[in-house]
Amino acid sequence: MTLLNCLLSAWYGLPFVSPNNILVSTINGTGAVIESIYVVLFIIFAPKKEKIKILGLFIFVLTAFATVALVSLLALNHNPRKLFCGLAATIFSIIMYASPLSIRELW
Repeated sequence: MTLLNCLLSAWYGLPFVSPNNILVSTINGTGAVIESIYVVLFIIFAPKKEKIKILGLFIFVLTAFATVALVSLLALNHNPRKLFCGLAATIFSIIMYASPLSIRELW
C-alpha cells in the first residue's frame, strides 16, 4: 500500500494534475522508486510461496495506479482531474495508515 500511496501522490503533484506541487511529485516519486526497488529485490530473492503473493499484490498496485491515471487523463480535465486524483491519493493514504489497526494481537 505504501507504493500505491507514493505513486498516487506523485501523480497528484504533476503539473498537468495539480500545478505548483512539483515537490510533492519529487518526494513521492523518490519514495516510489525506492519502494519499487525493494519489492523487485524481494520478489527475486523470496521463497516461491511469498514470491507469488507479493507479485500478485504488486500487480494489483500497478493496476490500481494505472486505472486512476488513465481515468484522470482520458475522462477528466483540470479541476475535476485534480479533485479525483487528490481523493484517490487521500483514500489510499488513509487505508495505508489505518491498515495496522487491522492486525490483532493474540495474547
